[in-house]
Amino acid sequence: MPQHGGGRQALEGQLTSLRAELAEAQARVRLGGLLGQLLAAEDAVSAQNYGEAQALSSKFFDAVRTEATRTAAGSFKDGLENVIRMRDPVTASLTRGDPQALTLLREAESLVRNALGFSHPATP
Repeated sequence: MPQHGGGRQALEGQLTSLRAELAEAQARVRLGGLLGQLLAAEDAVSAQNYGEAQALSSKFFDAVRTEATRTAAGSFKDGLENVIRMRDPVTASLTRGDPQALTLLREAESLVRNALGFSHPATP
């Protein structure tokens, strides 16, 4: 009988570990989606389509705020909170049609990539 209880405890420990891994994997997938949204906003700025960029940026920052409240993982949460702080400067820059918005969005991209554990690709 004692072996049965020990086996159950081991299985419960494995289940807890697997749940934590699943939660982290799901957060990574959601962050990957955020990165895709951000890249679309960067593309819009590159095309000087500031109206579309504003809409994409707003959707992105709303999603980042939602994810920051949802995510428990410290590395993800810290990166997302840093991205949230960039919202006002990005919005102001897009409103003015300032090409500097692209630089700000790329800074946000770097923060999201770092949260995911990816480095930013080297520029040629």
